[in-house]
Amino acid sequence: MSLPTIEVVWKEATEAFRANPKDRSLVKESFDILSAQQGQLQKYFGVKHEDNATAYGIISWATMEDHQRLMDNKELYPVLGKATASWFKPDGPPTMLHVRPTSEPYKAFEAPVTEIAWFTLKEGQSKSELEQLVDTLAKAIGAAGEAKGVYSPAWGPTVEKDNVLGLFIGWSSVQTHWDFVTSDKASADLIAKIKTIADVDLVHIPFTKW
Repeated sequence: MSLPTIEVVWKEATEAFRANPKDRSLVKESFDILSAQQGQLQKYFGVKHEDNATAYGIISWATMEDHQRLMDNKELYPVLGKATASWFKPDGPPTMLHVRPTSEPYKAFEAPVTEIAWFTLKEGQSKSELEQLVDTLAKAIGAAGEAKGVYSPAWGPTVEKDNVLGLFIGWSSVQTHWDFVTSDKASADLIAKIKTIADVDLVHIPFTKW
């Protein structure tokens, strides 16, 4: 079975969505449009834990071409944009990145909270080295298993930015994540090594599956 392309989209949330980030009615109009598209697989929505103000959507596609077809539809795509106004503040386009994961990513999104980490390669550094380090980190954390509050890490390159990798990890809680990376020396050492060649930006989102 081929692996999906994961669309990660985020923008400042509406007040209604901030107040009720699990309210399915707020995403229904936009998600109904997405559900009708060829190659659209799974959808998740939530608000960033760190600020309770940024709305996130995860939309998986069978291929990047499936989503590109929708984005190229000059009639339907603006309709979708207007439909997101119930959960994305309607003041310009959202930020969007597509990740091609190297393993099945869904369990990470279905955990109590999902970590999304972006690794941006520093100038002059080796992309292959970063890929190897992130792969090793994902496997090291994943080996701890659900008994330690870890759910199926998955990482991959981004479509839009050749120097950026994305990593998805499910956790039983945000605190479990911080406790793990401060107590597990192997993971802490890998993270420190990664930071010498890449900038790291991460967030946590408790997602609701559509």
